[in-house]
Amino acid sequence: MDELFYFHVTLEPHHKHSGSIAGGRILFLAEVPVNAAKRTVTRPDDEGALLEEAKRLAAELLPMAMTGHPWQQGEDIMRFSCHTVPQPSRDFLEHKEDAEKGGVRLWLLGSKFE
Repeated sequence: MDELFYFHVTLEPHHKHSGSIAGGRILFLAEVPVNAAKRTVTRPDDEGALLEEAKRLAAELLPMAMTGHPWQQGEDIMRFSCHTVPQPSRDFLEHKEDAEKGGVRLWLLGSKFE
């Protein structure tokens, strides 16, 4: 079985023209196989670089989980943050993901807007 990274990814929408934060957060769970990160990272033996690449791969799926299509030229890029979390329960992981690409899976957990 592959080794896996798990992250909570928080997306912070902002106002398109001003760039100010809109006051909301959208939370996702990301599962990134270590091998997927090793395939695209420039220094596969560097654990820090591997972790950052896994975060990048998770963030790449955010538009697909939100809209059903990959990020397209001209679309705004939202600010996001990733935090490593322990492996979720097997029951949760058996749910259908909201986006998947190259073994990387993303689930929408919820949102909070003020």
